[in-house]
Amino acid sequence: MKLSASKLAQWCVQGDHYSIALEEHHLVFESKHLTETVPFAIWDGQCRLSRGLLWGKLTFIVSPADQPARSISVYGLPWFELSSLVEQLTASYQDWLAKQKNTFMLVEHELVALRDELEGHKGYLRDADLQQWVSKAGIAVAEFGVHPQVASIANPALYQGFFGWLQNGSAMREAKNTQWRETELERWSQWFDGIESSPLNPSQRQAVLMDDNHNLLLAGAGSGKTSVLMARTQYLVASEQTTPERIVMLAFGKKASEEMAQRLASAGLRNVEVSTFHSFATKVIKALTGNAPVLSALATDEEAKLSWMTLWLAEHLTQPAVEKRWLKHLSQWKLPGLNAERKLAEQAHEPRLHKWLWRQVDLLIQQNKSQAAMRSQVNGDARAESEFALVWPLMRSYQTHLSQANEVDFNGLIKEATKLLLRKSATFSAQYDHIMVDEYQDISPSRMEMLEALCGGKRERAPSLFAVGDDWQAIYRFAGSDVSLTTDFLARFPAGVIRYLDVTYRFHSQIGAVANPFIQVNPRQLAKPLNSVKTQKKKAVHLVSSETLEDTLTKLAASKGERDATLMMIGRNHASKPEGFSSWQARWPSLNIVFVTAHASKGLEADFTFLLDVNEGVFPAKGQSEGLEVAMLSVDGEMEHAEERRLFYVALTRARQACWIFCHPEKPSVFVKELWQGDYPVMSKLPKKALEFEQAPPAIEQSAMSE
Repeated sequence: MKLSASKLAQWCVQGDHYSIALEEHHLVFESKHLTETVPFAIWDGQCRLSRGLLWGKLTFIVSPADQPARSISVYGLPWFELSSLVEQLTASYQDWLAKQKNTFMLVEHELVALRDELEGHKGYLRDADLQQWVSKAGIAVAEFGVHPQVASIANPALYQGFFGWLQNGSAMREAKNTQWRETELERWSQWFDGIESSPLNPSQRQAVLMDDNHNLLLAGAGSGKTSVLMARTQYLVASEQTTPERIVMLAFGKKASEEMAQRLASAGLRNVEVSTFHSFATKVIKALTGNAPVLSALATDEEAKLSWMTLWLAEHLTQPAVEKRWLKHLSQWKLPGLNAERKLAEQAHEPRLHKWLWRQVDLLIQQNKSQAAMRSQVNGDARAESEFALVWPLMRSYQTHLSQANEVDFNGLIKEATKLLLRKSATFSAQYDHIMVDEYQDISPSRMEMLEALCGGKRERAPSLFAVGDDWQAIYRFAGSDVSLTTDFLARFPAGVIRYLDVTYRFHSQIGAVANPFIQVNPRQLAKPLNSVKTQKKKAVHLVSSETLEDTLTKLAASKGERDATLMMIGRNHASKPEGFSSWQARWPSLNIVFVTAHASKGLEADFTFLLDVNEGVFPAKGQSEGLEVAMLSVDGEMEHAEERRLFYVALTRARQACWIFCHPEKPSVFVKELWQGDYPVMSKLPKKALEFEQAPPAIEQSAMSE
């Protein structure tokens, strides 16, 4: 049946709809420029009739699944024919609706079961849980031919639940998880009070409950990340969400993994798998191939490395073409340990050259790129291009040696395990529910790929990744770590969750007022509050001349008397260790004086710290502006001294009570100048003229200063 406006009426309504037709389970509307078909499934079944001076108007409400509800009106219809049309439209719709209700009743119980899967879900509802359900529910709706409008009439409660999750799942998931967290915090309140030596603070408790597919916990210096790792592991077992053997805890070093294993064993959790990345990779390879990988002596034995490298250099540097290439390089740039005035092959045993070459080989292997891709990366940097030409043949010979011996090095362990996991992750990873990573800011691209393979794949519920780290303390770029894997966490895992521990128990507010804004000058560092439990008004960071080092030490010792204290002297490198260090240790044993490099200070703390030789060209270290290492490790758009700034932040935050920064009075570091001119709460006994910048110091974000 079709009803249309007359020619005159069509002219009067101009661009509006002037015709309506009833087809099988559809309404068809016509206007001058458009024909629109509306299925009964999105029509509410109502015909809204109104009369004008000459003609009638019909209005319909339609609700497309992916759009807001809207009205469609048909104008200029002959009034005396409208009642008959409305009766036919309504009867046709009711007939269709009755058949749909009968169909719905046959599958209603299955939709109820699907709804109850989510509403009855125990624990945290992960994003992947919801996406799997949405996929399954969408298939069911299409297969059963169920229309939302029919469900809303036949079973309003089911409609609100089932289709609510389909259409507004993210908001409903957040509400459900918020309620779950509140319940868990109340239920486990006393347990959180006693699980560690001190009650967990609110941000630590929230961190323990993180359980999405990809979780990043930003844990600032002294904020108790180890307590959270231990508490979370025990909570997962105590709450019966998993068992100890289904938890993996990964660390970067053997010492760190052993310490975590000991703490867990003390808590009665001996079956938690605590491992380094390399040990875990070895397990993966053995489990999925049936054979344990053979680790090359070149990866573990310094004598073997020395012998192999010496032989390779002696053999290749005697070749005229190779020698010519190396001499050409030496005519423009230096190489550690090599003298162009002597026969190159005679210097094949030089340790400094070996150290540099192994570093470059390791760097190239970590890139995991083709020769063409790496050539492109160094293109335009003449020194980098030349160094690449020297090192590439060495790297290829090294890889050939490993392949022929059927051996791997540490990089090879990670890569081989990743390949196997990509093929068999669903099988291997099914034995785990939770993957935890300590010091995540030190992650390298190859380790990240292994983690993704371990936590990915097609399975009912993949392991949850719980990464704990602090991008402010990412200081191992030279070893292959990539801080962007932390700072760009949500770009890699869009549905991931980031939380932070907002309280530090190490240093008081005056040290925090210097260190926290200083690191956040770099806009690429993730912003977070880090509030000190202890507050004080007296400034605790001192800028002083290196000439006063012993006098400052004498005064500090006198102020402490016979009371025990700890003093950590920190240098950018070992060259900063004072000549009188041993005599000072003997003279003031109650101070427990130690010396460490800035990198080695990570994870340590002391009552007082002396930062030594914070001079121009020393700290921040004077970096090269060209060369293979610069080309391979450079980050587009990163601010100057970004890595050194993080390293300086690490050194600053080792002190519990006070920190002295020593520098040459006429050659202070740019960091010293920034601390003086940048409105930081520091005390200075340096000449003001030496502290002046030739240009304005880096800006401090106001938000960082107010934390």
